[in-house]
Amino acid sequence: MCTVTYIPDKNGFVLTSNRDEHISRGIAFYPDFYEIRDKKLVYPRDNKAGGTWFISNEQGDTGVLLNGAFEKHTPLPFYRKSRGMVLPEIFQSDSPIAAIKQYNLSHIENFTIILLEQGLLYEIKWDGINLFIKNHHPKKAHIWSSVTLYSTQMILERHGWFDNWLQSDKTNSQADILNFHSDTGSGNKEYGLKISRENEIATSSITSLKIDFQKATFHHKDLIQNIDAILEYDLMQIPTDITSIVNNGEIASKN
Repeated sequence: MCTVTYIPDKNGFVLTSNRDEHISRGIAFYPDFYEIRDKKLVYPRDNKAGGTWFISNEQGDTGVLLNGAFEKHTPLPFYRKSRGMVLPEIFQSDSPIAAIKQYNLSHIENFTIILLEQGLLYEIKWDGINLFIKNHHPKKAHIWSSVTLYSTQMILERHGWFDNWLQSDKTNSQADILNFHSDTGSGNKEYGLKISRENEIATSSITSLKIDFQKATFHHKDLIQNIDAILEYDLMQIPTDITSIVNNGEIASKN
């Protein structure tokens, strides 16, 4: 939820996220197929709140959520719902970008969403009061870091690492990108891409989605259990024998 890169290629893109969480958060469920209100979705699911930080639909529209918006904020003592519920709820719509514009964000903690919809790339920020939407060039590579964990100087240095990596001799394959997310700043436990801060905040997983024409590959690296999980499927052919997780319109646990 705290470091995201976007790499376009000729037939699609690779979107990758490092999830930095408090170690008490626990292990998330690996990416799987879900059906919510007739929408077939794919995402890893948070074991605590039941939401997600990374989601895609059968058209290949994809969203990733980072904590925080423009600057580090002081959390309120209570929020109406987890911000991790935002992605699975807006992806119940035919157009997630239209859905977020109508979504009730009151008393939801600040966040940033990177959204790819129909070939367009959006950066969406909720600062606790207002919603901001910015378009990015979908043919250019980008990196984002969560402002709740990284200072401006740290973010700038990470941008430099990313720019240097883009200019290096590699193929921009999903494996290369996963290596960038795993190895960059190695040994720097404060703001390398894989962090471990005083046994409190650590990178618990790296999740990457490659869309290549009509093929999709989710690669999830569970860094707590040291397990890799790969889920491959064809767009528009997400399995139909999946368990609905909707109960009276609310997202519940998959059986």
